Amino acid sequence: MKTFLSAMSLALVTAMPFAADASELQPMEAGTFVLGDQAVSIYYTVSGDTYEVIATIAPDGGGAGAPIRFVGFLEPGQTALISAGHFGSTAEPPTLELVHQGSALSATHLTSVASAN
Repeated sequence: MKTFLSAMSLALVTAMPFAADASELQPMEAGTFVLGDQAVSIYYTVSGDTYEVIATIAPDGGGAGAPIRFVGFLEPGQTALISAGHFGSTAEPPTLELVHQGSALSATHLTSVASAN
């Protein structure tokens, strides 16, 4: 099974949202979300039932640091999390949940995430 965003500073875990606001994304139309002091731009293309999702994380507001680009795949019913952590902090990092449900891809800011070990 293909998974999405399983590298570097991104977390891919099973999630349980406790409160959220959702946005539905459209193919080839970027959505931009703020996670702490990071901006995440996401767009996707469709190939059959599979969505190729491209996420770019960069410092928000012109902060220092180079952007990081990730490419992955979501099939119907799959979920991925994007998390931009805080170095030196024990606070839970801001997290964005991507869900491919039916013919839609939604992005939701989570206020709490439970991980499965």
